[in-house]
Amino acid sequence: MNESKTGTINELDQKPIWRLLAQYSIPTTLGLIVNSLYQVVNRIYIGHIKEGGPLALSGIGYTMPITTIILAITALVAIGASSSISIRLGENKKEVAEKAAGNAITYITIISLVITVLFFIFKHQIFELLGITGQSLPYADSYISIIVLGTIFNMFSFALPTIIRADGRPTLSAIITLAGCILNIILDAILILGLHMGIAGAAIATVISQSIVTAIGFSYFISRHSYLRLSKAMFRPDISILKSTIKIGVVPFTNQLSISIAQLVGNYSLALHGGEYSVGAMTAINSILLIFLMPINGVGQGLQPIAGYNYAKKNYSRTFSVLKLALLWNAVILLIGLISIQIFPAFWVSLFINDPSLVPLTLDGLRKFTILLPLATVVPTCLGFMMLTGKVKSSLFLSIFYQIGLFAFMIYTLPLILGMDGLWYSRPVSDIIGSTLTLFFFISGYSSVIKEMRKRK
Repeated sequence: MNESKTGTINELDQKPIWRLLAQYSIPTTLGLIVNSLYQVVNRIYIGHIKEGGPLALSGIGYTMPITTIILAITALVAIGASSSISIRLGENKKEVAEKAAGNAITYITIISLVITVLFFIFKHQIFELLGITGQSLPYADSYISIIVLGTIFNMFSFALPTIIRADGRPTLSAIITLAGCILNIILDAILILGLHMGIAGAAIATVISQSIVTAIGFSYFISRHSYLRLSKAMFRPDISILKSTIKIGVVPFTNQLSISIAQLVGNYSLALHGGEYSVGAMTAINSILLIFLMPINGVGQGLQPIAGYNYAKKNYSRTFSVLKLALLWNAVILLIGLISIQIFPAFWVSLFINDPSLVPLTLDGLRKFTILLPLATVVPTCLGFMMLTGKVKSSLFLSIFYQIGLFAFMIYTLPLILGMDGLWYSRPVSDIIGSTLTLFFFISGYSSVIKEMRKRK
C-alpha cells in the first residue's frame, strides 16, 4: 500500500479534530460554493438581460424541480458511493471501496442517458405538471432542454469530485470544481453578453463547463495518482455494492427529491398568490440563500469521511466531537449571512433583479424568508451524520417530513391564511419545527452510544 495514501487515511483517527475538519471542510466548502456559482452566476446574467430578464428568471424558477430531481439522483449514487468508500477504507476493505467507485460510474452513465431520453419523450406532459405556461414558457423550454441534453456531464461533474474527495484528495476535488466554475463564468460573459444568446447561452456555458470537469475527473482515475484503482472488473454492477450505496445515499436523495416537490408546491403558491413574476422573486431569494447554504453543506460533507471512518472504528468521542464542531461553525456562518442580509438586502437583491416593479417584493420576501437563518444548519448536518452512523430510517423519515410533510405543507397552507407573507414565513416556521424534531430523534437515537462514551471516560 502506498505510504503517503495510507497516511492520508490514517490521519482521520489521529489528527486534531479542528484541523481535520478544516482540512476536509474548507476545500469542500470552496468547491460547493464554486459549484453553486454555476447557478448563481447564470441567474445574475439572466436577471439582467435587457429584454425579459425577470421572465427568464421565472423560467429558471419553474424548471428548478427538474434540475433538483437530477441532483437528487446524482446524490443518491455519488454521496452513497463516496460515504461507502470512506467507511470501507476505515474497515481496511480497499477492494470493496474500489468497486463502490466503479459501480457509481456505471450507474451514473446509465441513469443519465435514461433521464435525457425520458425528458424529451414526455417534455410536454412534464411542463404541464410543473405549470410552465404563459410568457415564461419559451425561456424555461430553451434553458432546461439544453441542460437536460447535458445530463451526463451534469451528474459526473458532481459525482467525480465527490468520489475524489473520498479518495483522500479534498483539495484536488475543490480545484477541479473551481476550474469548471471559472470556465462557466467566462463562457457566460462570452455567450450572453458578447454573442447575445440569452438564457440559451447560460445553459450552453453550464454544459460545456461540466463536460470539462467530467474530463478532468476521469483523467485523475486513469492516471496513477489515485489511491483507488479502477480496473474493468470494478465497473461490473454488483448488487451488494448497489444496496450499500442506496442505503447511505437514500437520505440525500430523499432530501433533494423532497426539495423538488416543495419547489413545485412553492411555484404553484407563488403563481397563485403573487403571479408569474413572483416566481422570479423567489428564484432570486433562493439564489441568495444558496450562497450561504453551500458553506454549511460543505462543512457537513467535510465531516462525513471523518465521522464515517471513526464511527466504523468505534472512536465515538472523535465522531461526536466533529459533529459538535461542524454545527458550531455552520451556526456562525449562517449568523454572518443573516446579519448581512438584514442590513444590506438591497445589495443582494440588486445582484439578480433590477426591475423596479419586482425589487420591493423581493426585498420584503428576502428579509422574512431568512429571519431564522442560523437554524438552517440543524436538519441537514444532523441528518447527514445520522445517515453515516446507522440511523438511516430516522434520517429518511426526518428528511421526508421536513421537506414534504412540513415545508411543502407550510408553503401551501400559510399563504391561504397570511397571503404573500405566508410564503415568506414558511421557511422560518419549518426550521423551528424541523430542528426541534431532529434534536429529539438525535438525542433518543444515540442515548446508548452516549452512555458508552461516558463509561469509557
